Amino acid sequence: MHDFALFTDVSLNPQLKLGVGAYLVVPAALLEVSPHSIEISQITDQLVIQRFEGTSSTTLEVQTVLWSLEGYRSGLKGSKLGKLQVYSDSQCVVNLLRRRPGLEAKGFVSKRTGHQLKNACLYRRFYKFYDELGFEIIKVAGHTCSCSHNTVNRIFSLVDKNVRKILNLWMREFEVDSKEKYFDN
Repeated sequence: MHDFALFTDVSLNPQLKLGVGAYLVVPAALLEVSPHSIEISQITDQLVIQRFEGTSSTTLEVQTVLWSLEGYRSGLKGSKLGKLQVYSDSQCVVNLLRRRPGLEAKGFVSKRTGHQLKNACLYRRFYKFYDELGFEIIKVAGHTCSCSHNTVNRIFSLVDKNVRKILNLWMREFEVDSKEKYFDN
């Protein structure tokens, strides 16, 4: 049985409602090594990235965790799953397990508006994954000073830098496509 660490992060253009989610699955044993011994290529070569459209920051964080859990589960078919720790800087994701009893008791309906919560479907899927995989969610402080990095912070920082870089590349692509469409008309 193998234990794993799953790192997720996102980057969003809120005006365009376009975002990038990324995840990285590593053996939990990697968290025991010195942060300075982790090479950037160890992270970037294993990083899985996806574009999301029509999203918001909270929705994107949950969508990315769900997508990463699906990838984790399907990538380990036939293997005995050990302990899984999910690392995220998302307050929403970190608090979902604590909020579960209240959300389920209220049927995922907002007390204030009386309407179904916008992300109710995503929350339900999150709880199904939790029931199946029994993972632990660990809050990571995002955007910390590199001098204070432990191994977890170093890995998360590398994931964060890459996801922001990928969003910036996509936005440049988006600008070029928009200009081409404008000039073609």
